[in-house]
Amino acid sequence: MREKPKVVTKMDQKNKSWDHFFRNDSSNMLEDALPYLPSSLKKTAAIYIKLTELLKITSEFDNQQTLSACGLDQNNASIEMILNAMKLRAPKETAAQIDQLLQMMQLMKVYQTYQNFVNSNPNLASSLSSNQDNDILSKLMPMLMSGNTSTPNSSTQKSSNTDFMDQLNQILNK
Repeated sequence: MREKPKVVTKMDQKNKSWDHFFRNDSSNMLEDALPYLPSSLKKTAAIYIKLTELLKITSEFDNQQTLSACGLDQNNASIEMILNAMKLRAPKETAAQIDQLLQMMQLMKVYQTYQNFVNSNPNLASSLSSNQDNDILSKLMPMLMSGNTSTPNSSTQKSSNTDFMDQLNQILNK
């Protein structure tokens, strides 16, 4: 059985600072002192901090232990996991769009499971094909999949939601 990848929550991200893996104490102390340094040294100190961090990254990415500790050795990250991680840092509007995309992906999985179930049960498939008018999923999926892919503004999004709800009500009332 394949192990399900762990979803990283916002709390997990805050608790696991990448600085812990790619910085040393002197870089951290220098960064803490940065606001108090003379103006002429701030830029040089900031560049030094980033350069030492980059050097540590280049050396530690070859170390399997560090990759495991960071969770970067997992090749089984799904699109959903990536989108969930991005959603945590996205602006509110973008996070809502990512959430809609995730819901659509989930709905597609449910539909695929439904289709697989129907196809794997020939008796059920034949009874459903004779009664195609009652198959709501077969009507909903094409409508959901034909949505506008351009970035909607709030007024077009409201009208498209209204159109969607009207179409949904028509299908359900038949």
